[in-house]
Amino acid sequence: MHTGTINRPPDDDTREYKNISWNLLARLQSNERNMSIVIQRFEPGGSFIDHAHDLEQYFYVTKGQMEMTVGGQSRIYKEGDLVFIDRNVSHSGRNLLDTDSELLVLDYWPPDSDNRLGLA
Repeated sequence: MHTGTINRPPDDDTREYKNISWNLLARLQSNERNMSIVIQRFEPGGSFIDHAHDLEQYFYVTKGQMEMTVGGQSRIYKEGDLVFIDRNVSHSGRNLLDTDSELLVLDYWPPDSDNRLGLA
């Protein structure tokens, strides 16, 4: 299990939000399929900053409600929703509830991807 500090919106209070992640399948353990599977839990107000990378991602909301901005368009996703993020498309998200929200994250690195995220 990996626990790390994640970013909060700049107009928010000074509290540091935590993101708890469980690697169910690390990229190096995926039998050269170039994928990883992670569960991420966001406490109330938790978020992840706008970023992009050269891989495909799927976010499945397993618990709670997340607002996600993908390619500049924001939408609210609730439990049971699936979000696809194409390569090099900027995306960010934040938990909208007063309770934890959780995502199942599937990352796939196409063979021609130069992105090294997840190799360490």
